[in-house]
Amino acid sequence: MEGLDIKKRREQLGLTQKELGDLIGSSRETIINYEKGKPIPKSKSEILHKVLQENSPYLKTVREEELVKISDDFENKNGNKFIELPNGQFYMLMPLAEFNIQAGFLSTYQDAEFLMDLSQHGILVDKPVHGRYVAFRVNGDSMDDGSNRAITRNSIVSTRELQRHLWDGKLRYRDFPYWVIYTTQSKMPLLKEIIEHNTAEGYITCHSLNDSPEFADFRLNMDDIQALFYVIDVNRTISKKSFY
Repeated sequence: MEGLDIKKRREQLGLTQKELGDLIGSSRETIINYEKGKPIPKSKSEILHKVLQENSPYLKTVREEELVKISDDFENKNGNKFIELPNGQFYMLMPLAEFNIQAGFLSTYQDAEFLMDLSQHGILVDKPVHGRYVAFRVNGDSMDDGSNRAITRNSIVSTRELQRHLWDGKLRYRDFPYWVIYTTQSKMPLLKEIIEHNTAEGYITCHSLNDSPEFADFRLNMDDIQALFYVIDVNRTISKKSFY
């Protein structure tokens, strides 16, 4: 689908650029770029085609020029929406916590109305899944070592929250090395690699990819942790992941 086609169809359906962006898990600026002819990733092209098609399940004509959005796709109990694609996969949408809301995010992220006002980020999955999925915009350089593992500033990490009752067992940090961590010591979340979980003494050891002295490894007592989110996808690209 070309940029002019996207704009024409969007206007026919009465959608603003922000509304279309929300439907496909992108920002208003991304839609503007698409409409200007910037390259569209194949996976985004698929979801745009589904949302903007003539018989889209997201839009139903009620009167001559009045459109009401509807959706028959699956939504889990935590508000993550799953949009089925023509190839049988699903496009999972999750709220995106930008820098300006991360400090107070824990006090509001279970509020459905609050989440509805946030931008959405999406990744491809094989099937709808349960759990609470949230994306975070990365701030800082502690995880940037210049390698292909680097998680650079402004990247987006997609995460799943690990419920507190599961903290007593060994964290699966070898399967999921990177974690977004909220602690009592800071309002802003940490993005770190967990390299040790000592269940007997009740602490984790956090590691930064950046080897600068200011980012030295440190221990974090489990009692000082408010929330844990393990990273399942990194950066703006959409990739297929396995869920456990």
